Amino acid sequence: MDNNEKGLIEFIEICQKVADAIRAVLEMDVTIMDHRMYRIAGTGVYRDRLHQQIEPKTVFDYCLKTGQQYVIDQPKHNTVCCDCPRLNNCTEKAEICVPILYGKESAGVIGIIAFTEEQKRKLLTNQGIYINYLQKMASLLEAKFTESKMTDENELLSRRLMTIVNTIDEGLLLLDDKDQVLYQNNALIKLLQELGIKDTKRCLIKLIEQLKLKKPHESGTDEVGPMEIVFEYEGQHLTLLASFTLLPSKDGKKEYIVTLQSMRKLQKRMIQAAEKNQLRLKFQDIIGVSSVFTEIKKFAEKAARSDSSVLIYGESGTGKELFARAIHNQSPRQEQAFVPINCGAIPNELLESELFGYEKGAFTGAYNTKYGKFEVADNGTVFLDEISEMPFQLQVNLLRVLQEKEICRVGSNTIKKVNLRIIAATNTDLLTRIKNGLFREDLYYRLNIIPIHIPPLRERREDIPFIASYFLDYYAQKMNRKITGFSAAANRLFQEYHWPGNVRELQNVIEYAVNFEQSALISSACIEKRLKLSSSFKSSEHTADANELEQTLEACVRKAEKQLLAGKIKEHSADIEIIENMCRELAISRATLYRKLKETNLSIKSETVSKMR
Repeated sequence: MDNNEKGLIEFIEICQKVADAIRAVLEMDVTIMDHRMYRIAGTGVYRDRLHQQIEPKTVFDYCLKTGQQYVIDQPKHNTVCCDCPRLNNCTEKAEICVPILYGKESAGVIGIIAFTEEQKRKLLTNQGIYINYLQKMASLLEAKFTESKMTDENELLSRRLMTIVNTIDEGLLLLDDKDQVLYQNNALIKLLQELGIKDTKRCLIKLIEQLKLKKPHESGTDEVGPMEIVFEYEGQHLTLLASFTLLPSKDGKKEYIVTLQSMRKLQKRMIQAAEKNQLRLKFQDIIGVSSVFTEIKKFAEKAARSDSSVLIYGESGTGKELFARAIHNQSPRQEQAFVPINCGAIPNELLESELFGYEKGAFTGAYNTKYGKFEVADNGTVFLDEISEMPFQLQVNLLRVLQEKEICRVGSNTIKKVNLRIIAATNTDLLTRIKNGLFREDLYYRLNIIPIHIPPLRERREDIPFIASYFLDYYAQKMNRKITGFSAAANRLFQEYHWPGNVRELQNVIEYAVNFEQSALISSACIEKRLKLSSSFKSSEHTADANELEQTLEACVRKAEKQLLAGKIKEHSADIEIIENMCRELAISRATLYRKLKETNLSIKSETVSKMR
């Protein structure tokens, strides 16, 4: 028996007392074994043999296994004893064994042993009386054993319940009908501490006062809630979500279990659930058989097992986000949120609040507290696409996230710890931007711990047929088109074209072809029409000349746009509503204006903004 269990320890103590009592009455030595054949009580020579295991094939072994009583009058000649390992050295003259039962099973054996001829005569003469007496003692021990088992089972159940109660995330209070705290779990104290409460005892008193007003009285229901509990504590506005469960007691008094959750924490979990990574993409799902691409996938797969920052290089359309998702999905963080952020698609003025969140009242329009992307991605991964477009002044804040794992919401002085991994991506040369003063060098080295370069499609042409076939199968099935492949001319065209838009451009071309192809095979004519080969698909030399001309024209357009915007900024520099006036005169939306300002490196945040403020 396990001596660490309280009930069984008490049972062993009772067994020894019973053995001593039998010895006093019958004047014979007594021994008692448990269900594992360990001697747990004894008198005389057996007292020195406690906690020793009895050998198998003894009369005690048979008594335990069969649940039957035995009377041995000739130990060395009885058939029960013929296989006993102690037969040749046996000094016993006679014995009686009676099982201690627990339900239908044997919990042990109680026996009396005669070591002299006088004891043997007495035992055999009165064996009926002795058997009856031992059976009564066995019944006493059976009752005590049952009680000890129930005690241990109840204590085990209690320990299990306490463990469960103290490992759940919800705070828990047990209150009596006078609102006295009978129990509180560890999660409740942790919940209050996370809300910034230092003196949790005083805060609990304030909380219980609010719970009194909400708890069920004569509502006729055993459960009430969930409901909001709102109260002020030391100038802090606290909101908890509470549920009540009524526990009736024997004497008619009521007890209440109250479960409590932080509304802020609950909101955060809901946002994280909404942001949960739904695309279970793995590296084997990224199509590519070329040796260079296979090596990159193997390298990225090793990087996934790390927790270091990753910087993914590659032209637009090469699949940088696919790699980022695959890294997350094969990392230890795979069950947590994957939060992608395109730094080039969010206006500079809004990017900080998007990343770090803001407190209620932090600025005009901040009617409620908002969780930023970094906080939502806690324990998960943040993917910062087009990292080169992040405003210079915001790069300092990102550096702090990488170095200290800390964030601070806009409008707050509270520092919050976050546990997240940063994966960034860029299609531009960050070293050039560092040289031009547009990107922080220290941030670059913090991001560029594990660099991964994804080659353009034109540098891995052996992958093109596989990628094209994949998209063909996908769109043919999606559109219910019976197109089975590509013509030989179309395949040659795929290999000759330079694919400036990479995989994304190839995907778009295939989707177009599946829409408009009339035969069972995609023809080169259909592909050429989509690529406008008559004007753009020329020899490499002509293509280079065309690209140079196109770049010159684009530079002229950008210069003209910049001059126009600069003139408008100067013209409306004294206007309070400069943005609205510029958008109206230029006939463009706010988003377009912000994009044009960023493309031309212009800003209206200088003297104009000072006047507006």
